[in-house]
Amino acid sequence: MLAKAHITAGMAAAFTIIMPENVPESLPVVTGAALGCLICDIDCDNASEKADSSHWRKVMVLVAAAALFMDWQLDAGMWAALGQNGQYLSFAGLAGFVLTCAFASISSHRGFSHSLAALALETVSLRLIFPSAALPFAVAFASHQILDLMNKRPVRLLYPLKKGFSLGLFYADRLANRVFALAGSIWLVLIVIFCLR
Repeated sequence: MLAKAHITAGMAAAFTIIMPENVPESLPVVTGAALGCLICDIDCDNASEKADSSHWRKVMVLVAAAALFMDWQLDAGMWAALGQNGQYLSFAGLAGFVLTCAFASISSHRGFSHSLAALALETVSLRLIFPSAALPFAVAFASHQILDLMNKRPVRLLYPLKKGFSLGLFYADRLANRVFALAGSIWLVLIVIFCLR
């Protein structure tokens, strides 16, 4: 799938699993899901996918930054938790996250960046920085993996093993992508309204 489908599905899945009841509780969900929904595609090698993903990754980083800024302004808790595990562990989390993303960016598409190892390493790293954003990150990341498993191109979930997995149901850039993006958008709007009513 392409970026819009991953964004809407990842954000909707995170809101569905976490079910925040107010704006302050939703800020870690937005932060984690915004980072998790597209981080897998840091390794895009196809020019059109790369351009699409790169643009939307920047938008999602801005969304995460805006949520972090709102959290700071509202004193909602994410910043208060920074360093909760100790400054050294927070720094280790940041270093682990950056190094994992750097390695993922040079891997082949749907290789390490889409693996269960990347999911675990990045989630644990984020947990050491912003604990409340880790679960939404993992949910959005996993939704990306699930959507990509439906495509024709294999996903190397068990990296470093060479074997990839694919259900072979859809092409990533065709009708299914638009259907998942629309369904995810509708689901996201409905779940946000339900959570914050």
